[in-house]
Amino acid sequence: MVDQLKRRWPEDWTKLHVYFVPDPTEIKPLADAYRDVIEDLDCVARQPDEWLHSTVMVIDDIPARDVTAEQRAELANRLQQTLAELPAFTLSAGPAIAGRSTIALDLVPDRDFRNLVDRVRSAAAGVFGEDKVQYSNGRPHITLAYATGDGDSGVIAGRLRGATDLRATLTVDTVRLVDVLVDADLFQFRWEELAVIPLRG
Repeated sequence: MVDQLKRRWPEDWTKLHVYFVPDPTEIKPLADAYRDVIEDLDCVARQPDEWLHSTVMVIDDIPARDVTAEQRAELANRLQQTLAELPAFTLSAGPAIAGRSTIALDLVPDRDFRNLVDRVRSAAAGVFGEDKVQYSNGRPHITLAYATGDGDSGVIAGRLRGATDLRATLTVDTVRLVDVLVDADLFQFRWEELAVIPLRG
């Protein structure tokens, strides 16, 4: 995981992303339900609740410091225009799934989130070009923890399955344009918020 982060994130870079950040009151009960299991594992680093997110889009190959004020303003404007046409929607979060490098909450159904991703990517491509918005984050999810070492995913999966049957309904009515810093030592993603973009209410 460290090597992967260093390949994608030169040491002095931050990057522009668009994130869906869940309402803390909606996500907290589910995050709390898995907390004891995750904190008891010495092979993962838990993502603090205030930084939980689902990645919608990444501007790759350009450090945020090289994005001009005009480009940021154009991106925010394009996002506002395209998302004003997209109705807000809900997702069901859970269960937590142990993957090769993360423990993540599954988000379903995919259709509305995929539509959101496509619209945001198209808006960003209009500013930076298609080659800068090719990053794919796979199926919609919210990462609860990142792998820091080797562990038995089967054992972890069993412990997660036994932790709770709780699911959470998350309201997707905004996305955030953010400038993201990765801390490779703590395995955490933190950000400065640049704009909050509403979907159609």
